Amino acid sequence: KCLRVSGKHNDLEDVGFDTYHHTMFEMLGNWSFGDYFKEEAIAWAWELLTEVYKLPKDRLYVTIFEGDEKDGVPMDTDSLNIWKKYIAEDRIIPASKKDNFWEMGDQGPCGPCTEIHVDLRNEDQRAKENGRDLVNADHPQVIEIWNNVFMEFNRMANGSLVPLPAKHVDTGMGLERLAMAMQGKQSNYDTDL
Repeated sequence: KCLRVSGKHNDLEDVGFDTYHHTMFEMLGNWSFGDYFKEEAIAWAWELLTEVYKLPKDRLYVTIFEGDEKDGVPMDTDSLNIWKKYIAEDRIIPASKKDNFWEMGDQGPCGPCTEIHVDLRNEDQRAKENGRDLVNADHPQVIEIWNNVFMEFNRMANGSLVPLPAKHVDTGMGLERLAMAMQGKQSNYDTDL
């Protein structure tokens, strides 16, 4: 179980204002300390969501890191090319450092991430507006359910990035959001959980 009520990742300000933030939530995920990296993490995430949990592929979108000139980090074309094996390119959305580069603090391990978003709107709503345009726009029914973080760098005290000697994966998926998606609800608070 996770509490995110202070620091860089503070969800408390969103609790009560939307359908998917909580003071406490249960985080699902997995870690790799040099055993596997982007190829496997993306393939397994897609397999779990679409083949095991049977989420409709036409309701899923993914984001990738668009790169950041200031940090000297290019677009994550590795993730882009891996995702093209599983999902149409128009459902792959380049996103900014704010949304798709994970770091816990001012120093330490960090890296680009790829998020998986699900569109839970009804068919009428989906016909009126493309879900792609609502990803990372705080829409209450187009939400991130899984984040795959690719730890490639160490952020130094001077702000520079140094490649890590081994590359790691840190993933996180909210159980409450997954339940909402699997049960076809439009709010975490309406699930059996």
